[in-house]
Amino acid sequence: MKKFYSVILASVLLLNSINSKAQTVYNSILDNSVTNYTLDDPRFWGGTDPFDVTPAPPANCSNCIINIFTSVIAVPQNGGTVANGGTPTSTLVVGGNAVSLNHITLTNGSRVNVYGNTKLIINTWLTLKGSSIVLGNDPTSIESIDINDEVDIDAASSIQLANNQTSISVLNLVGRTNILGPYNEIGNNAPVAGIYGIRTAPVPPNGALLYSQILGPNGVGSDNQQYFAPGGEQYYTYNCTPTVPGAPNDCGFGLVFGPVVTTNGGSYGVIFVGSGVLPVSLVQLLATKADDGSNQLKWTTSQEQNASNYEIERSSDQTGWTKIGTVKAKGFSSTATNYNYTDRLPLSGSSYYHLRMNDIDGKFTYSKTVVVSSDNSNQPLVVYNNPFTDQIRLKVNVGKAQNLILTVSDLQGKTYLTQSYNAQAGDNLISLQPSAGSGAMYILKINGNTYSQTVKLQKQ
Repeated sequence: MKKFYSVILASVLLLNSINSKAQTVYNSILDNSVTNYTLDDPRFWGGTDPFDVTPAPPANCSNCIINIFTSVIAVPQNGGTVANGGTPTSTLVVGGNAVSLNHITLTNGSRVNVYGNTKLIINTWLTLKGSSIVLGNDPTSIESIDINDEVDIDAASSIQLANNQTSISVLNLVGRTNILGPYNEIGNNAPVAGIYGIRTAPVPPNGALLYSQILGPNGVGSDNQQYFAPGGEQYYTYNCTPTVPGAPNDCGFGLVFGPVVTTNGGSYGVIFVGSGVLPVSLVQLLATKADDGSNQLKWTTSQEQNASNYEIERSSDQTGWTKIGTVKAKGFSSTATNYNYTDRLPLSGSSYYHLRMNDIDGKFTYSKTVVVSSDNSNQPLVVYNNPFTDQIRLKVNVGKAQNLILTVSDLQGKTYLTQSYNAQAGDNLISLQPSAGSGAMYILKINGNTYSQTVKLQKQ
């Protein structure tokens, strides 16, 4: 999958703060490569259905599960402009009730899961309190975080790079100078992009500092050097090659490679330590409607360590989730393992599903969300908005996984969009945004190895 140098924040943004104690789940769209929505744009949120436009997570999010499946950039709301110059990639019009993204705070067990091959760019102040960010939910994901502002975490929070292809950089290569967080780097007396630990007692003897440096552009302080050796910061050598310049995962200041996780370092604040991979590596999760009216869920893991079970949770709207079943895990495996579950009484309309993957030690993570609709589920092509305005919204049903090429042309043959899409067997929800044309009638063609459809579209 192409790496898109736009990305996410581990947290979010807009409209109506969630004060309820119930856990709220937010699922991003699956592909942001064409639309390039920013994290605060409601169009970035909609789970496996890109046409379900839902509010983005609030800037102060409590007990939120935020699943991001595609690259996105988190920018502060400074008069509608990106803090380091230029304009936002989305066309979102921020209303009078919009919540500022100048400070995003995740609390009370909130968790950001990043899936797929993704670069996560944090261009605004982020605080984690009792919350976490996890990259590398499967062993093949090549995921990274670029931190160009201040990220603060307390001892009850964590940032985990869960496989050896994940990394964090705080080198601030875009050159942002207006860092939004309150902390001045030790010895620098100026705000610097990086990750910082929110301190509690005891206070170090050289002053009542409220933060400890976890990862900064000049390196990372070790547990016994944080405050007592001016200029003595050092970089970690986790999973990198310090003596071979240019080698994979070449060590350097301001960089750290997985698998690692932050933890409480005692008197000297939060530090990175080496860690193992996540207990379960989910390769795929599929949901389809069977001939008898039931919904069939199938999933495959590539490895399991200390895995306990899989809880199947269902929702009608991706906000309230109900556990409908449990499947016992194999436990320990380094080879592919297949599982299935049958929902014999699915909801009318759309049924959304995800897995809560539990390990023996009580740790857990959530899978991506999949959906099965009882409406038009077997039609090879459904166009939801014909005539269309700016976007064309489709449901494409294919018999087997394949790459599709989608083109939008006018009646004279001029092409306004060509897009590739890796379709999975069953329903695929796709959003297209062709460049503006002057005509009123267009032709949409979709071709794959075993799939071919052509339809005439009208533009309003």
